[in-house]
Amino acid sequence: MPTKKRTTKKAKTTKTKKEISIFRRPTTWAIAVLVFALVFVSGLSLYALKSKVASNRLEAAELEVFSHLAESYIREMEYEYQEQPTMQQITGYGVSDEDGVLYITFDYAPYTVENNNRIPGEVQHGIMYFWKDTEHNTYSHAFSHHDDASYHPAGTYIRLAE
Repeated sequence: MPTKKRTTKKAKTTKTKKEISIFRRPTTWAIAVLVFALVFVSGLSLYALKSKVASNRLEAAELEVFSHLAESYIREMEYEYQEQPTMQQITGYGVSDEDGVLYITFDYAPYTVENNNRIPGEVQHGIMYFWKDTEHNTYSHAFSHHDDASYHPAGTYIRLAE
């Protein structure tokens, strides 16, 4: 019987040595580090993707609100052309590549009133530029008039549907 006990002990000892030697191999540690890195990068990517989706939704909402405000601003401004009141309609907006200034393009037509009806004159084209006035801590604006209805500064431009 003593012989059988020795054989059993050797089998247990050999198995324990094999388990220990697996974790001492450099390839095992390399695989473990790579798996950890994969899990970490996957989690980081999912977080970034969720943040990007939320950011895109916010930017879309901001753009929709800005479009509405810009259209209202142009439509409701009291703008005269050759001492006549005008009707205005926004045609687009953008940011100039040259100086980074925000601008709004619009069409306007002077009108006369006859029998409580507005009779529009010739349609004109204009651009209103906005820039930060740091001296007064506000924004300033200026107009320019153009014969070409499709003219706008180079840069990002969004043409609105008419």
